[in-house]
Amino acid sequence: MKKIYFKGLNGIRFFAALLVIMHHLEFIKHCLGYSTIWSMEYSSYLGAFGVTVFFVLSGFLITYLLLCEKEVKSIHIKHFYVRRMLRIWPLYFLIIFIAFFILPHFDFFHIENYSTDMTTYKTRLILFSFLLANVSFVYLPNVAFANVLWSVAVEEQFYLFWPYVIKIKKYLFRFMIFLLVFFFILKLGGKFFFPQDPINQLIYRTRFSSMIIGGIGAYGLYKRAAFLQYLYKKPLQLIAVSVFFLLLLDMLNFQYFSIIKTELTSLIICVLILNISSNDQSILKLENRYLNYLGKISYGLYVYHMIVIVAVLKFASSIVDINTLQNTAFHPVLLISITLATIVLSHFSYNYFERPFITKKLNYSVIVSGDLVKSNK
Repeated sequence: MKKIYFKGLNGIRFFAALLVIMHHLEFIKHCLGYSTIWSMEYSSYLGAFGVTVFFVLSGFLITYLLLCEKEVKSIHIKHFYVRRMLRIWPLYFLIIFIAFFILPHFDFFHIENYSTDMTTYKTRLILFSFLLANVSFVYLPNVAFANVLWSVAVEEQFYLFWPYVIKIKKYLFRFMIFLLVFFFILKLGGKFFFPQDPINQLIYRTRFSSMIIGGIGAYGLYKRAAFLQYLYKKPLQLIAVSVFFLLLLDMLNFQYFSIIKTELTSLIICVLILNISSNDQSILKLENRYLNYLGKISYGLYVYHMIVIVAVLKFASSIVDINTLQNTAFHPVLLISITLATIVLSHFSYNYFERPFITKKLNYSVIVSGDLVKSNK
């Protein structure tokens, strides 16, 4: 059984999860009437940025593994979907159960200006259950604590067709480029022909282009493409890192080219992923035991953090008047406390709920990757 491990990817996962936590902390503080550090616009941007990192990383890793599987043995589509189900579905459906059937019965978890009536939920439940959480997110009332699953649903939709793409024996790279252009044109069409229609928002959130860009990066690495030698050079790394942080801080003006901002961001993220994971001379080093573990439990960090945020804020407000604590130190202390609490919850979830399903993936794998490599040495 072939084993593949990319250094630093877990560190990237944790960074992405932290951005989403930061966004939702500010968002829920705003909903509950507490002061925030940033504007809601920038807070939302941070969350979207973190999700983009997840999308590119997912496209990169899954594509590389599929290419390796195709080399060792023809891609087994059924086994691919079983592996996805074992990793994604247990936690996905657990959160659906909690968000639809448990938390709505507790006033403690009601989020003012966000939570909606859950007495009529059938349509939303059907959409979430059929991995169409993004459709529910755009068209129907909020499902507090489950709306974060929209991006998980988008990934699952993408992987309904992506393994068949990777199975192509000829002109694979060209077909990837074709799909990238196709989905970009689709986004253009939504923006210009349906600017006020929810379909435009749905197309924007269905960011297949980010995953395809990650896949193209994986294809280049797999083929040891000539362009890698240029991406590995220190000057280009410095440029990529600089642009990355300018994008993260939303300091680049895309006044006339905002339509390509997601794709440019995805491209820069992909360049950094390639360097961090495969370049020994990378100027960014994210491989250490702590980041590895935090990245390993990042799925839990992503789906549990809103529950923790509300619990911590509501509990704190029952003890003290939070509005009297709105000083410079309060916000980082709150972020650290919530992040630590989410890490603890995710730790137990990973080891006692998710891991039994994850280990079963070995029965359906030709390629072993990530933490299963280390646990099966």
